[in-house]
Amino acid sequence: MLNEDPFITLVTKKLAGEASPQELQQLDTLLQADEHLRERYTILQQYFAETAQRSSSNADQALQRTLARIQPSAVPMPLTPSKKRSALRRNIYIGASLAAAVVLLLGVSFLLRRQQPVRQLAEAHNDTSAWQNRQNGKATKAILELTDGSKIWLNADSKLTYPEVFAGASREVYLEGEAFFEVANNETKPFIIHLHKGTIKVLGTSFNIRAYENEPVQTSVTTGKVAFIPKYDDSSNQRPDTILITPDVKVTFTQNTGNIVKENTTSEDDKAWTEGRLVFRNATLESITMELERTFGKKVKFNTETPKHYRLTGSFQHNSLEEIMFYLARSRAFHYEITDSTLTINN
Repeated sequence: MLNEDPFITLVTKKLAGEASPQELQQLDTLLQADEHLRERYTILQQYFAETAQRSSSNADQALQRTLARIQPSAVPMPLTPSKKRSALRRNIYIGASLAAAVVLLLGVSFLLRRQQPVRQLAEAHNDTSAWQNRQNGKATKAILELTDGSKIWLNADSKLTYPEVFAGASREVYLEGEAFFEVANNETKPFIIHLHKGTIKVLGTSFNIRAYENEPVQTSVTTGKVAFIPKYDDSSNQRPDTILITPDVKVTFTQNTGNIVKENTTSEDDKAWTEGRLVFRNATLESITMELERTFGKKVKFNTETPKHYRLTGSFQHNSLEEIMFYLARSRAFHYEITDSTLTINN
């Protein structure tokens, strides 16, 4: 079904964080050339934003809410011949939007069911026949509540594998990406988060984990205490130590060097993304744009190396990408261009 409409295929893959650079460019070209496709894309974004925050059982309700916003008024008004033609075109457009939204839902469901590396990690440890897999694409966040009462905020471009029901002597989940955990206290069942680069064990506390591929692992604690056990490269002869982390302390572990840094932090800043805030403190523009790419779903491209190393500081809450870039470009002079699919940085 997805191949019947290349535009819907491209939109689905972009919103699920699965589109290649070539596909993003193809979608950008379509949107720039066709105003109706841009309107259609806006509707699909609205629908996706609603369904991403809800379980699939509520997807139909979210679709109805989206359609209600684009339906014409229920009170009929006298129409001139030209307005009749406009109304007819609008009704056809709404029908197309409904079909597109349904295809989008099916497409996203298909992408979320695909086997991911974090799920393979879980399968290597346990039988996952009764396990759930939640994967967020770029520009998508979710809040999950587990059967033990623990609550998890899952950031964009992140994956979590967890059981329908916790059994045995421990509560174990598998994370790739970033998440903030509020773990329900249970002294008889430790809560264990498996990462590709280590393991975190807690009894009941709240903390943030950042474990994206090709980035150091970072863990900071808001309340309670957690134990982080790093996993070194196979070529390393180092024995893993257990590192205890207390509130307002952050541990950064770089696997390829084995380097561990323990430093003071502000835990409220580390979990700012759960409240729609972005906080950058003396961060390079390259690392900032990596975060913006995940948050807004636009591919970042640097046409020159120099701006990557600019260091900037800023705090934003519910700001658009345009607003954030406007501020950053005035803190340290550089040029940029934003399209429907790309953020390009120049000198």
